[in-house]
Amino acid sequence: MGNKFVMVGGGSTQSPGILEVLRQRSKELNLTDLVLYDIDQERVDLLGQYTKMYYGEKGSKVNVTYTTNIDEALTDADFLFMQIRPGLNKQRAIDEKICIENGLIGQETCGLGGFSFAMRVIPAVLEIIRKVKEICPNAWILNYTNPEAILSEAIYQEFPEAKVLCICDMPISIEGAIAKYFGKVHRDLTFKYFGLNHFGWWTQIIDEHGIDLLPQLRNDVLSGKIDTLLMSNEETIGDDYWIETYKQMISLFKRFPEYFPNCYLQYYLTPDEAFEHLDPGFTRGDYVMQGREKRIYDECKRVIANGSAEDSGLHAGVHGNYIVDIAYAIIHNTRERFVVNQMNHGAISNFDPEAVVEVPAYIGSVGAETINIGKIPTFQKGLMEMQKAYEQKTVEAAMTNSYQVALEAMMLNKTVPNYNIGKKVLDELYQANINYWGEWR
Repeated sequence: MGNKFVMVGGGSTQSPGILEVLRQRSKELNLTDLVLYDIDQERVDLLGQYTKMYYGEKGSKVNVTYTTNIDEALTDADFLFMQIRPGLNKQRAIDEKICIENGLIGQETCGLGGFSFAMRVIPAVLEIIRKVKEICPNAWILNYTNPEAILSEAIYQEFPEAKVLCICDMPISIEGAIAKYFGKVHRDLTFKYFGLNHFGWWTQIIDEHGIDLLPQLRNDVLSGKIDTLLMSNEETIGDDYWIETYKQMISLFKRFPEYFPNCYLQYYLTPDEAFEHLDPGFTRGDYVMQGREKRIYDECKRVIANGSAEDSGLHAGVHGNYIVDIAYAIIHNTRERFVVNQMNHGAISNFDPEAVVEVPAYIGSVGAETINIGKIPTFQKGLMEMQKAYEQKTVEAAMTNSYQVALEAMMLNKTVPNYNIGKKVLDELYQANINYWGEWR
């Protein structure tokens, strides 16, 4: 028997890179059936027709279908790759503008844009998982949907025994950039890491000879030898947003040189500097809509109109390879090491054992077996505890539809300076999202 993979949110513009990796590696995955599922008929038709044509003309034997019927998509599924976005990038841009106009970072995972996104996405994802438990309970769900930190809290709280791995390609992208700097192959390095999603630190970078390269990286940064890293993620090369983000990551390491930071920490520790680069008239959501979205859907339409994908191509980058690597590890029980979001359960000994943390784990047929981190320092622990409280309160707000709980959650977000601004942004986001959030009490 072959494996059936389902792309949940198959009409997403993040899908093509994953689809190309699945095509290239279909034999090692024993992939026989691929379904693109989405609630957006137009988008899934475009990506579905394109993929079916592209796979066929590349000689793939994989049976490609696409649908808006979730029961049909999930029947006999073995793996679900999930990346959904209720409200699409249009709603993301609205959230970002509301935040920026109030002087706040609108970032969709770290700032209050992330809070708003969580309110839209938590109910949708939990409903999908309920369907999975009903129709294909043995299927593995690999979740890329943001905001991963908050969403993983909701998933593991509601379904502690579900076969779900919440993952993010940011750690491996940064690790790839570090490996490139040292002229090393990523697989030859062992990265020691702990934190929360988009909120973590690397404590050691061990090479194939057992030497920790972090002190050398620290010295090179503190001496001014480097002020940025070259990105390893091909999808972001040439993107000014990511170029600036990687520069800011190095700047942050210079100021807090004990451990190497995840790039998203800039939004919490230097939000004033990050804010300087924001434009309420053209947010990141607008950039994606006018860039990647337009490019991908226009290409789908062109290929469909021509009746051939022969002169078209998809790019297999870090985003696609990471999620497929994890599926491969489960199928073949490789017990390879990946960074994932899991219940702590003592991995970080001086942190809430029931909280979701982002740590390295060995992945095999039983899922993730987290690696022991031990005690973490007071500075990182204090930041994480406040952030975790924000994430947990956000989940509670989504589950209870309580305005007061939502307000408390916002006041725990480090990007919010005071009550008056927090309340004003909450009220404006609520009005802009009422069709998604529903009525609150």
